[in-house]
Order: sequence, then C-alpha cells, then structure tokens
Amino acid sequence: MAKQVSIPVEGWTLHGMVHEPQPLSGERVGVVLFHENFNSKFGTHRLFRDLGDRLAQGGFYALRYDDRGMCDSPGMCDVTIADRLADARAAVSFFRTQYKLDAVVGWGLCLGSSVAVHISATGSPNEKLEGLILCCLLADPGIVSLPQYGYERVQATKIAQEFFLRGNVLRKLWNAPRSMKSWMRKIGVLARRYLRPTPKELDRMKEVIGSVANLLVRYDGPCLMVFGEKDSYLTDWVERVNPGDKLGLKKKKIPPDWVVIKGGDHTFSSRERTEELFRLTLNWAGPFLEGHLPGQPEAARQGQPQVPVAEAV
Repeated sequence: MAKQVSIPVEGWTLHGMVHEPQPLSGERVGVVLFHENFNSKFGTHRLFRDLGDRLAQGGFYALRYDDRGMCDSPGMCDVTIADRLADARAAVSFFRTQYKLDAVVGWGLCLGSSVAVHISATGSPNEKLEGLILCCLLADPGIVSLPQYGYERVQATKIAQEFFLRGNVLRKLWNAPRSMKSWMRKIGVLARRYLRPTPKELDRMKEVIGSVANLLVRYDGPCLMVFGEKDSYLTDWVERVNPGDKLGLKKKKIPPDWVVIKGGDHTFSSRERTEELFRLTLNWAGPFLEGHLPGQPEAARQGQPQVPVAEAV
C-alpha cells in the first residue's frame, strides 16, 4: 500500500510516496529510492514503482519522491546538483523522523547512487544512511559532459545534418520555406547557446561526481555495488575510477559487496534482469530487519580481486 506524503525543503514541497509493509515485523527499516538524472519517482519502465512494492512486501518501508519542480513536485526551476543533494537530505530526515525508523538504507541508480554516497558522507546524523545499494554508480566526472545531461554546447554540424541530410529529401525541399521561417525564429537562441561559455553548473556537477569515489572510501557502513554487464559505467569504474582497486575499497573494514548482473544494461530493462535486481536488493538488505548488518562474501573478506557475476533467472 502506497501513501502520499509531502516533504518540505528550503521553501519547496517534494511530492513523495511511501510504501508501507503489511504486516510489520522486526526492525523498522526504510529504503529511500534516489532516481537517475531527470527521471521521476516512477523510474524507467516503472522500476522504482515496482521496487517500492517489492520492498514493502519484504517488510521494508520504501520512499519514492520527486525533486523540486519535477513531475508531481510543484514549482518551476532548473534543478541543480545542490538542489538534488538538499532534497535528498530532507527526504531522508523526513522519512526517518515521521516513520520512527531504526535504520535507513539508500538505494540509488546512476546519479541517484552518487547522491546517496554524498549525503551519507556529508549529511547530519539524521540524514546519513546505515546502508547503501548503489546501482550503476556515476563516479566518472567525464560522463556528465555527455548530451543526456544537458550541458553540451550547440554544434552547428549536428544541426546541419539534422536539417539537410536526415529524413525524406523531397519532403524537406517541399517544406523548406516553412522550415526556414521556423529556424530564423530560433537563430538568436541557437547563437547564444553556441557562443556561451561552459555552464558553471557543469563544473559543479563534475566536482560533485569527481568526489564520489573518495567519499565512498570514507563511508564506513555496508554497501552493495551493482552493475549491468553491458553497462558502460562498469567499464568507466573498472578502468578509470578504480583500476586495480587503487581506492583500496577491498581493504576497508567493511568492503563493498560486488555483483555484476549478467546481460544487464544501465537500467536493467528486461524483466529477468529487473527480477534479479529486486532479489539481490531484498536478500542483501534482509539482515537490517533483524537488527544486523549485511554479511560480506568470502571473496571480499579475503581481499580477492574476483567479481562475482549473478546469473539472471
């Protein structure tokens, strides 16, 4: 059963949904779901909506929410990385206090994982997370320069290709006068975007994402890291962020658990991979309901470099 909640933060109101366990048994444990980039609390292919239901069925409280001015949260604004961090801290604090939780676990996907790491390392005691489940962690600052993050400059060559080379040529010629009028109205905006300097928000995003790896080193709680085998972020992590375990994560008192879902992509979009992700989440977080921390696999305890691969069922 999902219940609508309102979360106040810095004069804004975040729209959230809390999935409540029925019946409740054991410890009162909550899981906050941090979504990726510009997505909503539903997630790609309803991933977060379905995960909230599964967590409640497993005995957990689960919170999904929209950042300020996004989806069901009222207002209009350009959501910055500072806004996302503030919203996340407010959501965790609200969740812990309102539902009298014994522990709160952060579950993040992509940028959501980065946000979870940040608030765990830099938040107040009421905002920190007792456990982390980090899916397809965004920790390479170079990634945020990609087009999907919205900070790239306008490229004249791409505009020309789109206008002249793609689609039905005869139809483009027939519609050329009308299309040209439309482009002329946009030329001022395009020129300003082409000439503008690198957005300051891009620099701030790179700074925040670039600090994720070191913050993860500082985090002293249990952590599960999950990647899809086909996700390019796995390569970014292994080859650029933490080659040869240069961060020393395997030497931590509680080293992260590692799982690579065979055949999985960035959002675990197939039904089989989604089910495998849900199973991993519930199995790993289960000990929290009994008042214990998740156990570590034998390979992680011995500092071995092997990465287990979970077969999707």
